[in-house]
Amino acid sequence: MASIYPFTKEELDKVHPDSLLCRMLSTKATLPISENSTQPALNGTQIGKGQCGEVHINDTTKVKKTPNLPEKIVELRRDYHCHTAVVEAWRDAPSSLGHNISTPETREIEYDSVYNYDLFSERILPLQAPIPEMLLRSVYPKSTKIQRAACLNMPENNNCLVRLYLGRRGVDRSKSSVENMTLRNFPLHVDEMERLNLPVPMYVEAIAEALALMHWSANIDANDVEFILGSSRQDLSSSQDQGHSASIWLLDFNQCRKFNEDKAGLKLLVDGFWMNDPYYPRPSSTDKRDKVLWTLFSSKYLDASALLMDGKMPRQFIEGVEEEGYRWRERPSIFAN
Repeated sequence: MASIYPFTKEELDKVHPDSLLCRMLSTKATLPISENSTQPALNGTQIGKGQCGEVHINDTTKVKKTPNLPEKIVELRRDYHCHTAVVEAWRDAPSSLGHNISTPETREIEYDSVYNYDLFSERILPLQAPIPEMLLRSVYPKSTKIQRAACLNMPENNNCLVRLYLGRRGVDRSKSSVENMTLRNFPLHVDEMERLNLPVPMYVEAIAEALALMHWSANIDANDVEFILGSSRQDLSSSQDQGHSASIWLLDFNQCRKFNEDKAGLKLLVDGFWMNDPYYPRPSSTDKRDKVLWTLFSSKYLDASALLMDGKMPRQFIEGVEEEGYRWRERPSIFAN
């Protein structure tokens, strides 16, 4: 991704954390490679764990996902097949779609034994120093240098990725302990993005296009997928002069399912929207800013869908999401935040 603002090492010593995050997380700037970021990660290091499986570094460019239990093998297989469909959808996408979001390349599946099944895919490189520290300084302005250092020195925080929660605002972090904050899936909420002057409309449009591609090209319901900020794929082959940039990544397909273009399929799509983490703007929000974001999201989704199919189902999906949103407003749920 092209850079329009390269930070120098001298600037990093002086720049305000909000200023760095504003430029760096816009995906349009580069940071010089730090000494820490050039140190190779150890093979076998755990960098993630969910209900389905654990993720370990396999080598510089790959990760290995192993099921937590034998019965999770079914989910991991589904992850592989849906992930492969998404990669193919991006490759076959019209030239105007999919440029602002990356999807890890699938590699292969491997059976270690009858009961062991591993999934290999491209590794998403974490956001590099000093972004993790700047996040802590910005979101927890009252934190001390010692507190931030304690958080950054935790081994599980060596793989900083940022979740783009465009559907949640107003979260009170004052009761959170900085030392215990996880940086692996750092939740950044839309009001925090607005305060940092991040390109929220670009994030919204990119995610709307991605959802349309998953629905009408990959033919999956997109249930429980994640949209995160990590280092750009270009960093894999960059020189020290080029440095690091940020990129939006789409991942985690083990809960996705194929659907038919009928009433039951439409319900899967609507449920997939509302049961997911709040990556999408919410039509049920009473905040005027969220209403604007939802209008942008739905418009972009419909425009992208029109390039992929001719039916009425995309508009029916948007209408179904809005109708369900009104019900959420009357009957709050943990998934509607």
